[in-house]
Amino acid sequence: MVHGLSIGVNHMTGGTPVPAPGPEFSDVPYAGLFGDTVIARVVEEIIADPHSVYHPRDLEELTGASAPRIRDALSTLTKFGLLRSAGGKHPVYTVDRRKKSFIALTLLAYATLDDRQGSDCMNTAVQHYCETVLPSCTGVQAYGATAAYLISRGSGSISPVIMAGSGNAYRYPAGTATQD
Repeated sequence: MVHGLSIGVNHMTGGTPVPAPGPEFSDVPYAGLFGDTVIARVVEEIIADPHSVYHPRDLEELTGASAPRIRDALSTLTKFGLLRSAGGKHPVYTVDRRKKSFIALTLLAYATLDDRQGSDCMNTAVQHYCETVLPSCTGVQAYGATAAYLISRGSGSISPVIMAGSGNAYRYPAGTATQD
């Protein structure tokens, strides 16, 4: 439970408000967005090191939580699909890094860090994700606010078209995509 959480706001050069760095955010997972719960602390630990194999006892030590509360958090995260369990009587847990929820939580962790420190970690991670997982989202795309959209660099692939003004994205095969 968080007691006496205070928020200070600094403005970066683009006018984006950023929580002031300090102890009130540094010890709370995701800058307090989900509160200071056991499950939030477990998620913070597994997202920070998704390549490790976790034993419940390790997470008890890392989070300072009791064994029953760690078991409950691990059960929830396993049912959700973020963790995989193996080992029967003495289970070990690994992060399922293929899950989109893992990617989203990782980006959120970077976003809270960026907001707190004014860094650019999330943008770098999004760019890496686009280059490695969604290669069709990189390169020249067609943007417009007219009735017809020409999709470049298509040659048989599908590219997104982002409608100016609405923010909606649509996918069309390479060639000419017309607005209905």
